[in-house]
Amino acid sequence: MFWGATVLIDADHYWDYLWRNKFTDWSGWRMFRYYNLLEERGDEKNFYAFSLLHTAEIFLLVFLLAKFWDYNFFMTVLWGMVFHLFLDIIYLAYNKKLFLRAYSIIEYWIRRPRLVRQGVDSDAFCREMFEKSTPPLKKGGG
Repeated sequence: MFWGATVLIDADHYWDYLWRNKFTDWSGWRMFRYYNLLEERGDEKNFYAFSLLHTAEIFLLVFLLAKFWDYNFFMTVLWGMVFHLFLDIIYLAYNKKLFLRAYSIIEYWIRRPRLVRQGVDSDAFCREMFEKSTPPLKKGGG
């Protein structure tokens, strides 16, 4: 369960990819290409990420499930999520991109409108990266 939670916490990235392409592209390979482009080209001038399963509120929800339902199961899930987020934070800090992600739903609600007023248009940047991650169709149908 620990290792499953460590991996499955990233399901929010796939959901975000599907949401951004209006559920027209289900390719895992293109999703990885898309996120690689976001990582390579995203900075504080053009990008602010929100990953629901990586937020403090979801961690709190899992903790409450552990407290009131099945302690061992949900605490194992919680520690898998904490381990994953810890590794993400180390990676983001090393790459000087620690503050490109919201760590709370409330933080996102407060910070995103301010960033938009400052000209940070994450949605436009994500659309551009999606277009770059999707290869053009071959001519002649094949």
